Parts: sequence; structure tokens; C-alpha cells
Amino acid sequence: MKTTAFCITGWHYPPEFYQVLSGLSSVDIYIVSHQKRRVMPSFIFDLFAKDQILIRSNIGYDWGCYQQFISSDLWRQYEILFFMHDDIKIHNFNFVEETEKLLKDFAVVGNGRGKGGVSFTGVRSHPYAYAHSSWKPDSYDFQHQTVRGSFFATTRSALEKLRSFEVYWDPFKIFIGFGNWSTKASCGKMEATFGPDCFGYLSETFGSSDYIKEFVRGEEGGDINQPEGLKLKIYEIIKRVSRVFLEISFRERGVKAHSGWLLVMKPFLKLFSGKLY
Repeated sequence: MKTTAFCITGWHYPPEFYQVLSGLSSVDIYIVSHQKRRVMPSFIFDLFAKDQILIRSNIGYDWGCYQQFISSDLWRQYEILFFMHDDIKIHNFNFVEETEKLLKDFAVVGNGRGKGGVSFTGVRSHPYAYAHSSWKPDSYDFQHQTVRGSFFATTRSALEKLRSFEVYWDPFKIFIGFGNWSTKASCGKMEATFGPDCFGYLSETFGSSDYIKEFVRGEEGGDINQPEGLKLKIYEIIKRVSRVFLEISFRERGVKAHSGWLLVMKPFLKLFSGKLY
């Protein structure tokens, strides 16, 4: 029985990437796609079995794909789980062995550690990113490391303890940048759960290692397109309300009667951050 599985967010579908993955005999591959079936290239269905391809609602971006995979319970039969985008470049497949070694000492392993705010962040720096999370940090000064959604790995036992990622589902598809909110909240939850030394890395270089090169939206050095018009205004309102909500929440911790503002803001935030079916 195979003990390792890959969860791939299927969106760009580079043929070589999937052809190489399909040849790996030591792991099982699962593709979680937010693309419609009719948009997916036919070669995917030639390379992988039907039960390896999960087509899910296009919400939540990369962390949404990962949570949708977690909700399937398929991961419970494996000891090690890799989560990755399909627009990364794999230089050396020894990353599997090297990551498994690191997972003996760390609960979560990413590709490159990076520097500054891209790898080390906290509530005080980005309070809005934690407002949607069901998990909340103990302190407004809580800081933590991160791994990119492009690539990370963990274990079944860690996932059982974590229980879920903290996904900003963005049901109205306002801004892909909400995926970064999910990254911060999910990684904050990881460090709060497993401790300050829970993250390991394949390298000290952000987005790059001897094994893997990460991209942005399929491009090296690419940028995330900012929302425009009405979506930009809505995003700015959500961000502002999220910041105020979290600040009030921390200020009123321990107070039996919460401010009426929290009661007003919570359903507003839930509307834009939760799943709508």
C-alpha cells in the first residue's frame, strides 16, 4: 500500500508536469480542479483514473482545493500528504525523499523560507486576514512563520490534530488575494497547534529550492491582478471591516456583553468569506 499522496490544484494543466507525475509509482496523485470538466484537457483523463480527479466548486482558491480534498477523507489512508499548485517547476524529484526526512522533525514543510513579511507575519501586521478564521490567536501580538500554498507537505497525524485549514472561500470571486488571507490564517493555526518550530523548509530562498521553483499564476515573478471598479470598493470595505472586527474582538475578550458592532459585522463578514450553496 502506498503511504504518500499528492493533492494537486488543477488549473493551468501543463502537459509535461502531469505526464511526469503520472509516472511516479511510489505515490498516489489526486487532482482537485476548480475548472469545469469541459475546460480540462483530455489528456488528464487519459493519465489519471476517475477517482483521482475531484472537480469541485470554484471557491476558496488553492486553500479551498486543499480543504475540499481534506473533506473527501481520501487523505486518511496515507501517512504523508503533499499539497501543491500545478504551475510549479519540479527540478528534482528527490524532493519527496528530502521532505519526508524533514517531516520527522517538523509538522509542516515548505519549499523556500524567504525573508520578511512573506514568510514571517502576525496579527498586528495583517489583522484583517484572521477575522474570517474559526481559529483565533491568543494574542493580538501573535506572530508566526508561513508556507506558501504553492507547495507544502505534512503528515496524516498532523492533519488529524489540525482538523481543517482556515479558508477564505470568497463565494462571489471578488479577489484572488483572499488566498493570501487563507495562507496567513491557516499557517497561524498550524503554529498555534504545533508550536513555534513547526515549519521546516527545503531551502532558505523564498519560492525556490534545488528541487522546486514556485511561480505566481503560472508566471515567474508574476503579479496578482488587483480588483477594479465595484470589486475593488467591496474588497476595501471587507478589509476595513475585518480589521475593525478583529480589533474589537481582542479588546472585548473576557467581556460578557460584546459590542453591538460585532453582531452587525459578523454576518456581513460571513457573507463574503463563507461558502454559499
